[in-house]
Amino acid sequence: MNSLVIQKTDSTPEISFLHKGELKITGRSLPEDVHKFYDPLIDWVKLLETDKVKIDLKLEYLNTSSTKKILNLLIALDENENIQQVDINWYYEFDDLEMEDLGGIYEEELKRAQFHFIEGVDIF
Repeated sequence: MNSLVIQKTDSTPEISFLHKGELKITGRSLPEDVHKFYDPLIDWVKLLETDKVKIDLKLEYLNTSSTKKILNLLIALDENENIQQVDINWYYEFDDLEMEDLGGIYEEELKRAQFHFIEGVDIF
């Protein structure tokens, strides 16, 4: 399996999915076609074969359709039977209660993944 790297744009986040289980999504997510952007990422994580995955989510802003697709991506990771451990680092700025709450909602939807909430100042 090849790694998957996508440069960020004004409307899409940077993606760095390494085949050894180090995944990062960083930036703003408001793609014009959310399916075209996220479906290949979801397909990629469904095929990932590694014991442990660490995903860093540093999302400055995401639109409603992106929130659904990112949840689908996290569920695909959580349900991938090849992966024994999923650690999710959820970054948010100290005053961004909406982003903190969204991470909590995602955490409730997942069965195996371990969430780590990382609050910071100017993390983007």
